[in-house]
Amino acid sequence: MRNKFSFSLLMLLISCSNSNASIVLDENTCEVSMNNQIEKLQVSPPCSLVTVGDGNKNFFQFNESKVFIIAGAPARLSKLTRWSVKESDKCSLEYQGVIVLKNEFSLSEVKGKGLVCPKIGLDEKFYQQFVKN
Repeated sequence: MRNKFSFSLLMLLISCSNSNASIVLDENTCEVSMNNQIEKLQVSPPCSLVTVGDGNKNFFQFNESKVFIIAGAPARLSKLTRWSVKESDKCSLEYQGVIVLKNEFSLSEVKGKGLVCPKIGLDEKFYQQFVKN
């Protein structure tokens, strides 16, 4: 069970080829910054970083690209009746990808089809949709 402090601010530092990116997620802010570039995510706060299915990491790497998935605000349980999830899973129906490559990052469009649960996580196939060939 998480306490109020852990919900107030989560900041993740990502090491990427001699530079750092940060993803700031709290009750009001969902943004990414790197090398003086700051962009707000387009998903509704509070946002959550989605874990990879095995739960050991928060991104999936394809060659030099690191892909992070950020879930938007948890959906009401009444909208999630098709799935066997609990309120504590904090599942969302909107998410956005953050792709970090070398010293730059890019954001995907917001996706709104599919269930994303930060604590349950996603597998590699889900992350692949954000990697350009």
